[in-house]
Amino acid sequence: MIALFRAFFALLTTLLTLLRLHLGIANEDGSHDPAAPFVIDDPTLAQAIYGRLSAATPSAYYTFSIAEAVGIRAMLLIPETEHQSGFRASITLSGPGLPAAGLTPAIHPAPLTIAGRAYRLVQTHVQPLPEAGRYRIEVRRDAGSGVYCLCVGTREGGHADAAMRARIERMLKGA
Repeated sequence: MIALFRAFFALLTTLLTLLRLHLGIANEDGSHDPAAPFVIDDPTLAQAIYGRLSAATPSAYYTFSIAEAVGIRAMLLIPETEHQSGFRASITLSGPGLPAAGLTPAIHPAPLTIAGRAYRLVQTHVQPLPEAGRYRIEVRRDAGSGVYCLCVGTREGGHADAAMRARIERMLKGA
């Protein structure tokens, strides 16, 4: 039991470190049309994409391509204030070599704090993708409405400028 706790704590510590390195992106208008998903140009680059879901816009779609079978990290976070208000969301990953209905990682809403802000780490996918091709991530509203953060990639490569950080902050404050 102690070994399991240590392993879980090590994973959370690693995730927290990686999240601090993510390039923040505000996707305020959403990508709610499956025919026009938000394109993630480099899924290896650490990115934190903030979006909003509601009854009127219950899903958001993201897509990326890989040239070879590689490990791509995808995590879904929900700000703690949104979680406390009843907002629930989940992700499904689909693409070549995955089940026809997609792959939905286990839901485990673990609390964590990043840069002084409380979140719930809802889902994590860290397994290598089975083959090259185009993949899609659907972020789906399960209950309530609110802001989510879809994190992808592990490679540090930049930080959000002041204007982008301000847009993200407005989203998190409900503006």
